[in-house]
Order: sequence, then structure tokens, then C-alpha cells
Amino acid sequence: MNRLYLDCGDLHCGFARVRCMDCGHEFWVPFSCKRRHFCPCCHQKRVIGFGEWLCGHVLKYVPLRQRVFSIPKRLRIYFMLDRRLLTNLNRCAWKLLSAYLTQCAPYEDAVAGGVIAVQTFG
Repeated sequence: MNRLYLDCGDLHCGFARVRCMDCGHEFWVPFSCKRRHFCPCCHQKRVIGFGEWLCGHVLKYVPLRQRVFSIPKRLRIYFMLDRRLLTNLNRCAWKLLSAYLTQCAPYEDAVAGGVIAVQTFG
């Protein structure tokens, strides 16, 4: 397993020197590993940023619903062994749901939008 994320934010592994043009104050900013999902720090920053953008620019302006799709227990082993199947499953579920929402909308120019998150426990 790649363990480069352990060096994330360590000044010994590289940094940028930043200087304020107004007051002249200088400080060091350690480089980030930018390995999403491997580094809890980097991943959490991205999740919070996306959540703030989503709440501020999308969700407060449109009606929303939450849909949950689950996989029957007998099929879960296939998705556990080949994680790429989750991508195909998400695409199929989104095509079905967006077609349904678009057809049921009272406006002819309605467009469905969605945020899909995969939650696994293994």
C-alpha cells in the first residue's frame, strides 16, 4: 500500500514560502499529498468544500429529494470483488432516475440533477 500520504503537510517534505505584499510577513505552507481518499486531511478538506458549495449554490435554490439504492445481499460479493461495477451501477441508477424525474416534471425544459455518493462498509 502506498504510504506517501503520511508525509502530507510535513515541512521536511517540501513547502512554499509565502510573503504578504502589504506587511511583509512571511510563512511556510507545507505541500499537500493531494491523494484523495488516501489522506484523511486532504480528503476531508475537499469534502467540506464541496458540501459548502453544494449547499450554498445548488440545494437552497431547488427542491430536493433523497433516494437510496441498495444491492441485494446475494449480489454484494460481485461488487466487493470488482469495485468498477459500482460505477456502472451508479450510471444505470442515474439514467433511470433522471428519465423518471424529467418525465414527471410539470415543465417541458426541466433538467434533473443529482449528487451520487457510494457508501460501502468493507
